[in-house]
Amino acid sequence: MLLDVFFDDLYRPLRLRSRSSNTIRLYAYSIRCFSKSLGHPAHLGDFTDDTVSRHLARLIGDHYSPYSVNKERSQLLAMWNWAARKKLVDRWPDVTPEVTPTRIPVAWLRGELLRLVAACRAERGDYDGVPAIRSAVSLHMVCWDTAERIGAVRQLRWDHLDEGGWLLVPAELRKGKREDKHFRLGPDTLAELATIREPPRPLMFPWPYSATYIYRCYRKIIQRAGLPTDARSKFHRLRRSVASYYEANGGNATDLLGHGNRSTTKRYLDPRILQVRQPCDVLFRLA
Repeated sequence: MLLDVFFDDLYRPLRLRSRSSNTIRLYAYSIRCFSKSLGHPAHLGDFTDDTVSRHLARLIGDHYSPYSVNKERSQLLAMWNWAARKKLVDRWPDVTPEVTPTRIPVAWLRGELLRLVAACRAERGDYDGVPAIRSAVSLHMVCWDTAERIGAVRQLRWDHLDEGGWLLVPAELRKGKREDKHFRLGPDTLAELATIREPPRPLMFPWPYSATYIYRCYRKIIQRAGLPTDARSKFHRLRRSVASYYEANGGNATDLLGHGNRSTTKRYLDPRILQVRQPCDVLFRLA
C-alpha cells in the first residue's frame, strides 16, 4: 500500500481526526520527504530501520537541524508503529533519535520588544479592510497579554471578547485542544483592538493569504526593528518573552503556558530576564 494512501484512508481518519490542518500538512510533508530519499513513492513495505535511518541521514546531510530530523522521525515512526499494531507490516521500528543539544531559551528583552512594536507601526496596506499597522500592533498586544501561540490568536473571533475585557481562548483553538483559557486584557490592548473593530467581521485578525506567508511578512517587521530573524526569533520568541517576564514578576509560567510539567516550561524561560544568580554574584573575586 502506498504510504500516502495509508495516511489518507486509515491513519488520518482513525488517528488524527481532531488534529489541526497544520499537523496534517506536516505529516504529508514527511511522506513526500521520505519518498524523495527513496527515489520512488513510499510504500508501507519501505518501513525498515535501514531505509528510515538512511532517510534521516540524508536530512542531516542537507543541513536539517537535529530537532527537524527528530520531528521527521517521530512522524514516520508514529505511522509505522500504528501499522505494525494493525499487522499491516511485520516489522517494528528500532531507529534511534538524533542527539539534540539543550539550548538556553532566548526571549526578547524590554528594549527589543519596544522596537518590535515600533516596527509594526510602520506597516502599510490592509488585510481585508483592516489597516495593517493597527492589526500588527493589536496582534502583538494580544499575544503579550495572553502568551498564546500565533495559530490560536489568528483564529480569535470578536465574540470571544466580552464587554468586561475578558478574552476567552477556546480549547479548540489551542494546542492539544484540551483546555479553555481566559485572560483579562490590559486597557491599552483593548484600546488598540477598538481601532480594528471596523469593518464588521467574525475574525479579529483576518488574513487573506496563506498560513505560511505570515512568517515572511513577520520577518520583514523583525528586520525593520533591527532584530535577529533566525528560526528561533519568530512568534514563539514573543511567547518566551511573556513567560520569562511573567515568571520574573512572581507569576507561574507553567500555569500560564498550560504546560503539563515544569521541565517543558524551563525551555521558555530566559535566564537574563529571570536574573538567575550567577557564580560571579556570590563568589569572592580572585583579583
